[in-house]
Amino acid sequence: MEANQIAVRLYANQKLGSTYAKGLYHTAVFNAAADVLGKNTKYLLDYHTYDRWQHTAKSDEQMEVLDCVSEHATEATLVSWVVRYDAATKKKTPVIGYSTLNAETNELELVVLDTVADMCAKWQLTAKPCRTVPGKNSPTLLATNAEDLAMWG
Repeated sequence: MEANQIAVRLYANQKLGSTYAKGLYHTAVFNAAADVLGKNTKYLLDYHTYDRWQHTAKSDEQMEVLDCVSEHATEATLVSWVVRYDAATKKKTPVIGYSTLNAETNELELVVLDTVADMCAKWQLTAKPCRTVPGKNSPTLLATNAEDLAMWG
């Protein structure tokens, strides 16, 4: 699998626990965007507790992913499905893959198999806290293998 440069920006979900419809609650602990350098590809991630996430599999491929993740999930594991985001059309398309975040160690794993974007990759990263900038939507955590984030513009 490739190891393209990537930046994963995680934002604490300000809506966590609030309702968006009768009896339906926002349950993602973090919302995130993963940008792959040079591929012009962005993936969206919504990190839920493993207990909640495991009940959201909707396809045979996701059931296989669930089996892989269940082998190493703990109480501290937050998990997300992977969704490709097309900025031009604003279209969100689920792809095969997952991301885990250990809430105690901030170790992040992202696995993507996206045939449309020609992406087959696995990243092992450590998320680090970001400084809060007043008046700016700053990420809570950043995980990257890039030397220089200025390349993302």
